[in-house]
Amino acid sequence: MRRDEPLRTQLVTGEVRVPLALYSVDENRGDVDLVLSRAEGQTLFTRLAEALGLVHPMLPAQRALGTVQ
Repeated sequence: MRRDEPLRTQLVTGEVRVPLALYSVDENRGDVDLVLSRAEGQTLFTRLAEALGLVHPMLPAQRALGTVQ
């Protein structure tokens, strides 16, 4: 991300723009925005948080083998 630049969201469409700085061996090669849909942004955030150990993935609920009485 580019320092001191927040991500921007479009409330109507749900688009998320993440400001990125492109580097090659410690040399800035330019700036670009990563543009994601709302669903893509949520998925990326969740996967990054899981990879960093900030949240744990939710497992499907266990189903009972017998019938409920």
